[in-house]
Amino acid sequence: TVGNNFDAQSGSEVNISGGTVGFGFDANSGSVVNISEGEVGNFFDANSGSVVNISGGTVGDDFDAFSGSVVNISGGAVGAGFDANFGSEVNINGGSVGSGFGAFSGSEVNLLGSEFFLDGELLDTLIFDDPFTISDRDVTLSGTLEDGSLFSFDLNSTSVSFEEDLFELGATLTVTLVETLALAGDFNGDGFVGQADLDLVLLNFGEQTLPTGFNTAALPGGTFDDLIGQNELDAVLLNFGEGSAVSSAAVTAVPEPASAALVALGGLALLTRRRRDAA
Repeated sequence: TVGNNFDAQSGSEVNISGGTVGFGFDANSGSVVNISEGEVGNFFDANSGSVVNISGGTVGDDFDAFSGSVVNISGGAVGAGFDANFGSEVNINGGSVGSGFGAFSGSEVNLLGSEFFLDGELLDTLIFDDPFTISDRDVTLSGTLEDGSLFSFDLNSTSVSFEEDLFELGATLTVTLVETLALAGDFNGDGFVGQADLDLVLLNFGEQTLPTGFNTAALPGGTFDDLIGQNELDAVLLNFGEGSAVSSAAVTAVPEPASAALVALGGLALLTRRRRDAA
């Protein structure tokens, strides 16, 4: 455990892989801070010239990235009130950022993921590895990050409360479509293949359009074959029960793979009978 008001001095590299760091931690110019596990308290500041890499653990509320700093978030959880201030660069391809995310004029926020939506509409003209600037404001940007995490930011041009996201008109916001290594069958993007994914396939079995929020990175081969069908079902059954840790409540709600297969077969039989009746 490290106490309050700890500073990473110029030229230092600080690796946090467990334990706790108190509030008021400063990453000063020329320092590199790597957070993979553990907990960093509130009021963490990434000052000018610092680099902060967050791949796990948690960072508390009121985290500030100041001018000249670079913050890379690939995992873990950043608390409420994270601010990208003028001249800062924030790159997010995983993990989560809490409510009240602020991107101020002159800042740069770059999101990397497998799919992006504006007010629920898929941005289907994106080109792989080609950053696309989002100039729209007062809309909701959502999607799936590179690590399979779901996100949603309200791109409010003005904000009236701490809990609201803020993306000022002068802030640069880009999204980049990237190839991912998402677990095949994790169609709802929660990092786990289970009953929710099976239900999603059965509900849409035979459809030629992907439902909103469908994690395309989890498709067999990473591509859509113009039909939600046997390939998608096989992907779920093959990896059923695989993925990151889930809550005990979620685990108890997930049937064994064999039971899941019976549910799937029953659903398919019903779908087939309906189609024959309709014919």
